[in-house]
Amino acid sequence: MAKSLCKYRRVEIADKIAIISKIVSEPNYMCSSCARVASEKVYLCKPSALVSQARLAKVQPASSMSTIVPEMTALTEPEPQSDGDLGKKVTKLAKKKAKRLKQAAKAVKRYNQAVKKAQKKEVADTQ
Repeated sequence: MAKSLCKYRRVEIADKIAIISKIVSEPNYMCSSCARVASEKVYLCKPSALVSQARLAKVQPASSMSTIVPEMTALTEPEPQSDGDLGKKVTKLAKKKAKRLKQAAKAVKRYNQAVKKAQKKEVADTQ
């Protein structure tokens, strides 16, 4: 099976520029997840067919074609994120979650202490 364009790292893109340019030279499909384009479905993670202007010209009159479909030349491939960036983001989110849990635990502890103090005060007032 061919490797998905979404799976390429920056280093691999530089090494395999000829193969990648062949894949994206005549786009027929676009990834609905990451908006990359390719000539075949196997190169994308969630492919959906592109409506080319030639196919649309057969169906629609030429005057209404420009209002329905934007030019395909406007499509650009976003810069893919490296695996390291994703790992850093996950680690950062995990640290934030741990911090929030620690703060929540402190709040619960303070609440329990306040309840105990109020109960002691109430017992002392009744005596």
